Amino acid sequence: MSTPIVTTLGTLTAAGVTGFQALGVQDNIVFQVTVATIGTNVVIRLEGSLDATSWFNLDTAEADTTLTANGTTAYAVTQAPVPYVRGRLVSLSGGSPSVVFKAALSTAI
Repeated sequence: MSTPIVTTLGTLTAAGVTGFQALGVQDNIVFQVTVATIGTNVVIRLEGSLDATSWFNLDTAEADTTLTANGTTAYAVTQAPVPYVRGRLVSLSGGSPSVVFKAALSTAI
């Protein structure tokens, strides 16, 4: 088993998107999201793209994720063969939070 490649997609302090990471085509991706100095909540979305231009929610239910506490959470996205990923800070409520998005890319075949 090979060691995954971890890349920081970016840190957001206002609604917006991180830079994107080209993956090749990966079936399984793990995202790590770290929130600091949260006020009430932040709403995030993990996105994928086939062309690095048009982006879509990687959640199969098209749901965004609301975080209400500081800390680090992980999200596994399986069977989503997309060549590009990024993070989106959809909204924030209260405080001056920073949200760090990372992605782990498997090098296994």
